Formats: sequence, structure tokens, C-alpha cells
Amino acid sequence: MTVTAIQIGLDPDVIDYDSPGFAQFAGLTKATLRKAGDDNVAALRAAGYDAGNCLIDFGEAGAEKARQWLTAKHYDAVLIGAGVRLVAGNTLLFESIVNAAHSTQPGCRFVFNYSATPTPDDIRRWYPDPTDATPSH
Repeated sequence: MTVTAIQIGLDPDVIDYDSPGFAQFAGLTKATLRKAGDDNVAALRAAGYDAGNCLIDFGEAGAEKARQWLTAKHYDAVLIGAGVRLVAGNTLLFESIVNAAHSTQPGCRFVFNYSATPTPDDIRRWYPDPTDATPSH
């Protein structure tokens, strides 16, 4: 069975890259973030994974969009982007996404990336073979 993965991250169009919360990501721009997300999904698909890219807004609107995606399909891996996880102002958004994934995706593995660069290896940590949905650990 093909491994299914969802990448949930902030839509590059909604971020204020000069805000204090995002200043920690030196050199991050709308263009680099969009390219990283697109390249990551393309690399996963090229490697044989069934990958989706859920771009969200801040707050409840973002949490609701993530919930819609998470209830629409089964995912083996749920990758939540650093902009959601590492910016203190997004703690409630992160919490909402984790709780939605926990309730709608039993048995999924949570995956966290290190930076806004194409990182298909993040999914491969848990699912090295795109045709085997049994987690490696």
C-alpha cells in the first residue's frame, strides 16, 4: 500500500516575514517558502509517496482547514511545518492541528521538519519505503 502523507504549513501569502515570530527564520521569503513546500511535495511524489500540501491561515481559520483535510482522507504521516510549531503565537494553532490529527488519523506518525527546505527525508525517517505503510520505528 502506498504511504500517504500530508504536509500542513502556513500559506506563504499570509506570513509577515518581518514580524518577531518569523525573524528567527533568517532569509525566509514568500518565494523561498513556497518553493520549499512545492519542491518537498514534488520530491515525495516522485519517490512514490502519495503526498498532499495543505496550506493554512493563522488561527481558527487555519485549524479548520487542516481539520477538513484531515477528515477527508487517511494519512500515514502528518508533517506539521516549523512556522506552525516554532512560532510562539501559533501554539494554539499547532495544538488544534495535533489534536485533529490524533482524533482523525489513528496510528499516523507525526513528522517535523528542520527548516523551510525540501525535506522528503523527514517522511522517510518513518516510512523509508513508499510502498510500505508500516512505520520503521
